[in-house]
Amino acid sequence: MPKKDTHFCIKWYDKLDSTKKPCSHWLQQGKTQGTFFCIVCNQEKSCKNGGWSDIYKHSQRQKHLQHLKNIIESNSLHPPTISSSSSTHQINTTDESILTFDEKVIRAETYWALATAKLGFSYNSSQHIQELFSHMFSDSHIVKEFSLKPRKLSYILSHGTGYYFNKMMLNDLKKAPAFTLIFDETITVGVRKQLDLYVRYWCESKQEIVVRYYKSIFLGHATAEIVFRNIIDTLQADEINLTKILMLGRDNPNVNKTIEKMMDQYIRLEREKQ
Repeated sequence: MPKKDTHFCIKWYDKLDSTKKPCSHWLQQGKTQGTFFCIVCNQEKSCKNGGWSDIYKHSQRQKHLQHLKNIIESNSLHPPTISSSSSTHQINTTDESILTFDEKVIRAETYWALATAKLGFSYNSSQHIQELFSHMFSDSHIVKEFSLKPRKLSYILSHGTGYYFNKMMLNDLKKAPAFTLIFDETITVGVRKQLDLYVRYWCESKQEIVVRYYKSIFLGHATAEIVFRNIIDTLQADEINLTKILMLGRDNPNVNKTIEKMMDQYIRLEREKQ
């Protein structure tokens, strides 16, 4: 006869974990009756085979103990409240209690990075910000781990949040009936050609025409063919409809005429295919 799966039991909240504290501080039922969720590890695990023993073993794990220690030290662990009904038992927790200590440090660094971008601060303004925060919030454990020097700050904005905002812009661009592609070639300090791309389009949410930075492409020796090919490949990689290009924009109408002709021929062929 097959063994029945063990269901999550609400009485386990009052049981003591490996630290001799009630499990209600970090335990809650998972999405199914055979799982449990640890709010300090932010993990859902099965208890359908071992029941309470699976939960107790989890409380003994070194990773769990470290997360629990970090949250207790930051004074952010609060026991969840239990609401009962005739059919279900639900644990209500705040977002603060779900985050681990390391995640709260990352969140604090992200907030400051976004504030730097929004308020127009320089990257160097963060050079000694950790020391300032330590004096302002001397009792905070998060501040002690806060680390955001100029280089790390630039990486967070360009490689972290940059992808998110670029994706939002692309989704907005794809809703527009047409757009103008603006490109500009410059020579960098390392004598490398840099191709900057911008788009001008009608923004439905703002109800106005907007100009947005799209992408920068670093090239070596760039002929008109290479520049043209890079533009097309970049737009196709982001699944942008090339037939919606209304016109090209550049800093001087007397330069890059070859690229303009190549783009015109390519877009005409693409429109004929439709």
